Amino acid sequence: MKGWKRIGLKDFEFPNILEYHKEYLQIPEDFPETVNLLKSNGGLGVENEHYFNEKALNGIGREFVSLVQEFSNSGISLYLPSKVKIHDPIRLEFAMDEKNPTVLDKNYIVAEAGSEATVIFDYSTDESIRAFHNGMLLVYAKENSTVNIIKVQRMNDKSSNFDTNYAFIEGNGKVNWISVELGSDISGVNYTSYLNEEASQSDLSSIYLGDGLRKMDLSYTMVHRGPRSISNIETRGVLMDKAKKVFRGNLDFKRGARHSTGVEEEYVILLDPTVKSHSIPALLSEEDDVQGEHAASAGQISENKLFYLMSRGLSQRDAKKLIIEASFRPIIEKIAYGDLRSIINGEIERRLINA
Repeated sequence: MKGWKRIGLKDFEFPNILEYHKEYLQIPEDFPETVNLLKSNGGLGVENEHYFNEKALNGIGREFVSLVQEFSNSGISLYLPSKVKIHDPIRLEFAMDEKNPTVLDKNYIVAEAGSEATVIFDYSTDESIRAFHNGMLLVYAKENSTVNIIKVQRMNDKSSNFDTNYAFIEGNGKVNWISVELGSDISGVNYTSYLNEEASQSDLSSIYLGDGLRKMDLSYTMVHRGPRSISNIETRGVLMDKAKKVFRGNLDFKRGARHSTGVEEEYVILLDPTVKSHSIPALLSEEDDVQGEHAASAGQISENKLFYLMSRGLSQRDAKKLIIEASFRPIIEKIAYGDLRSIINGEIERRLINA
């Protein structure tokens, strides 16, 4: 738990793990019969160890990873055959309530060469409950495959969220992550992509909104192993009230990753002087011929922008809201599904209005 000291997570007690009885999987129409999709928390069977060495994965912390590995109560196993492309998204919607307050979802995705799919995860809660989510997602993307993952976390202020995500990517394969962190009392999130072969690629786009007493620990890592591999981390956040956030962005170029490129950026708007924001970008390299860039900026809303918008008839609250929404828009517009964008925008607006 040493890495959690900045947000004050000490002696965390896990709740009783109950079964999750609600239906959570939505399969698109015209789903290819050749695709193997199971509601399962047991992995991909005997071949699982061939793709993932789970014992070596620490994610947000070994305690959390071990918990979901041993006691998962939901999740999917998705196997995409070669050259099969699913055009509509697979959706997992976990709506936690009084009878189903805990979700430990263990998910596996293997994409064979030339395949493509999008999977959406949406975590929400009833307002009255104290929910607990601890998830793990493992993705293996083979040559020329594309896997798109969208995760939306909008749990209430009484709940806890912990999530570990790994991708292993072969030559010319691509894994795109979109992470939307809008809720929970404490949230710890880890995304790690291993760019294992030539021209493998991973992009991570994320937004976060911290209000009230919310605490967030966000860890994003791109490990370059293959030559000419490409990674990009783009993060945009807003903090208000007494929220705390730690952002760790890591670009790690291993020997053999020559001619690779990695970029990481974080931009955060601080609405109140009582917030705490820690940004820790890191650039590691064992290879000479690579290009790595990192940037981080944090500041209050420009007084000039506020004055301009208010001179056009907007109230100060509406002017701030417009600026914040404009900051998030480049990430939200990457989501191709209008209903999901509406859910995200509605949650952002609700939190800003109540601020």
